[in-house]
Amino acid sequence: MLVINNRKMKKLLVLALICYCGISAQNEPIEKKGIPTIIEIFNQKPIVAIGETHGHLQLYQFLTKLVLTEGFYKNVNDILIESGNALYQDTLDKYIFGGDVAFVDLQKVWINTTQSPVDPWSVDVYYSFLKTIRELNSRISKNDRIRVIAADPPIAWENVNTNKDYLATRGSRNEFFAKIAIDEVLSKGRKALLINGGAHFGNNSPKKTKVNQRIEKVYPNSVVIIFPKSGLWKGNEDKEKQLNWPMGTITKVKDTWIGLLPGPRRMIRNPSASTTLTPQPPSKYKRQDYFDYLLYLGSSKDMTYGKIDASIYKSKKLWKELNRRSMIRFNHKLTEESRITGELLPKDYN
Repeated sequence: MLVINNRKMKKLLVLALICYCGISAQNEPIEKKGIPTIIEIFNQKPIVAIGETHGHLQLYQFLTKLVLTEGFYKNVNDILIESGNALYQDTLDKYIFGGDVAFVDLQKVWINTTQSPVDPWSVDVYYSFLKTIRELNSRISKNDRIRVIAADPPIAWENVNTNKDYLATRGSRNEFFAKIAIDEVLSKGRKALLINGGAHFGNNSPKKTKVNQRIEKVYPNSVVIIFPKSGLWKGNEDKEKQLNWPMGTITKVKDTWIGLLPGPRRMIRNPSASTTLTPQPPSKYKRQDYFDYLLYLGSSKDMTYGKIDASIYKSKKLWKELNRRSMIRFNHKLTEESRITGELLPKDYN
């Protein structure tokens, strides 16, 4: 029989406690200030990807402060946006670098993307962000000016008449976005902030089709993914209160309890009810499989979205064209109710 005396037992207990505390400490996310941390990341990697929730007001308030920080605009050359049709890059360049551009022409950048007519880009945060960069460029040195690159495929809607036309013209949006990052940024030795929906980034796709995966096939280890979030997912409210983080806090998620949270469930459309989404079994992936850093933007109850000026949809000509696009994509016209709110929706999906 193995006998352990009291002194040895105490030592074992102390060692166990030390190990437990060490594991717990490693599992806690480390709080850092968002803006200086992102600037520091750019000293290590040329691409920082922001996986946005579309229209997230707190995110764009943060991004505005970020781009206006000297450490950012003196080190970062480009900002790539999902919310812009590459067909109008010349128009966007002219506007961003201080040229006279009629608003009706500038609007084409975001109204005519591949996601028209149900895109969220008419939310005011997107135009306000462009105005911020234009104003910044007007007062800083020419060498420090930031270029905004429209990274959605160049679709000319006047040439799109069928769903087959649409799919052929749109192609792979992830592939196009990645190609722009490679051709316009990395191959020229530049640095860029990428802003795209969160689903377009991640390391868990076995087919390697995410934007960052496509980029890193050509330029390995060049991308850092940041996921902005208001709230820390349902069921973690107590932990979130204990953290008591100020808005704009950033943390690396690898091997922390945040990073080890279950990944999002996939949703599929119920074939018996075309508008009903059915959740799939829990994901085998963790949150850290999708992003490297979490950017905390306050509690979920305080999250707000930008506003839409629905008055543009009073134009009969525009409304007719948007309904034509809706028929091409969804085989349904847009609802009159959504015309009033500005959050355009088709009556149903195929």
